[in-house]
Amino acid sequence: MEGKNNIDKYLNDRDELNRLYNLPENRRLKYVALAVIAVVIILLLTMTIWIENISTKVMLIMRGCAGLGALIFVVLVGILTYRVNKQHITNRRKP
Repeated sequence: MEGKNNIDKYLNDRDELNRLYNLPENRRLKYVALAVIAVVIILLLTMTIWIENISTKVMLIMRGCAGLGALIFVVLVGILTYRVNKQHITNRRKP
């Protein structure tokens, strides 16, 4: 019976986290992070496809922008995770 309670608790926590991730302000942040990583992937694919036609200077600039975009993505996902977990822990502590 205790295993059933653990599963129910896990499922309730999972539902609560999904609800928090889908709040409008968190959803907006999630979409911005996905857009940033999509731009980075496009930059990397562009460099891969036209590697012989792009000058070295442009290639370095594109690599720098891709790296900066990846850092921005990591920061946005970190902020999103922090906000959701903070709300989740706050909600669990309320009596």
